[in-house]
Amino acid sequence: MTGPDLMRTVEAVRRFNRFYARHGGGLHQRRHKSPYSTAETRVFHELAHGRAKTAAKVARKLDLDTGYLSRLLARFERSGFIERHPNPADSRQHFVRLTPSGRAEVDSIASGSVDEVSAALGDLAREARAQLVSSMADVERLLSPPVDGERMVLRMPQRGDFGWIVERCAQFDHTGWHAEARAAEVVARLLGAGQPDASRAACWIAEQDCGARIGAAVVMPASETQARIELLFVEPGARRRGLGTRLVSSCAAFASSSRYENLSCCIDDAHADLREFVERAGFTPSDDAPAGRVWRLSADSLHAS
Repeated sequence: MTGPDLMRTVEAVRRFNRFYARHGGGLHQRRHKSPYSTAETRVFHELAHGRAKTAAKVARKLDLDTGYLSRLLARFERSGFIERHPNPADSRQHFVRLTPSGRAEVDSIASGSVDEVSAALGDLAREARAQLVSSMADVERLLSPPVDGERMVLRMPQRGDFGWIVERCAQFDHTGWHAEARAAEVVARLLGAGQPDASRAACWIAEQDCGARIGAAVVMPASETQARIELLFVEPGARRRGLGTRLVSSCAAFASSSRYENLSCCIDDAHADLREFVERAGFTPSDDAPAGRVWRLSADSLHAS
């Protein structure tokens, strides 16, 4: 993304930052007249719930200036909220721990925070609150670097997931209404009550620990003996972590258990990035289709998976 597109995105982020600074950033100070700044509240929270146990680690975790943090911790110590103990492994460092008074202060801050956020959300309907939580999870996921060992699960679809699949397929595709119509048609077939092939179709939703949906796959029957991956996508910010291959492998395992003889996936040039997923799962390009358009998993490979 370059040029005008990048600048529009930058301006949108700056606008949101200004909105949040007005509406959220100073909320507890306005409503409850908290004596603590946002930075002080973050330090309290890290000492109570985080893994950083020395001043240096707290500074790195919260991206705070070490001099500023040193002065802040000195105030906390004078107030009886923290105590320091030498690190036996490194005499230059001290462990920082909350005292009982410090933990009581953290509990008070948390209680006030719950009250203020509850009041701010009080006028939102349940559906709007769910949308807000989902949007915040998306922001957190998109702006966070990949974390080694981060848990990603594949689950069965729940209410609302199919509408999301259609929306995301339309947004990922640049061919206009055709992509949205096709995704809606696939979902309609999958949901069709009484369809004789419904028990031979499946869908998976990929989800992060935070609840953010980050990918999906749908496998449907192409004939009595052949299955086809009809829909497959992984959110851009969740790629390069093996998730696409996991989704494809789940489709293959389902096709095998459902007694299909082979599994195929049609990938046009607009979605060439998906070819990497199927290739890693053992698919090979079909000889009877344009290069790279149709990929197949042979019977031997399918039932060996």
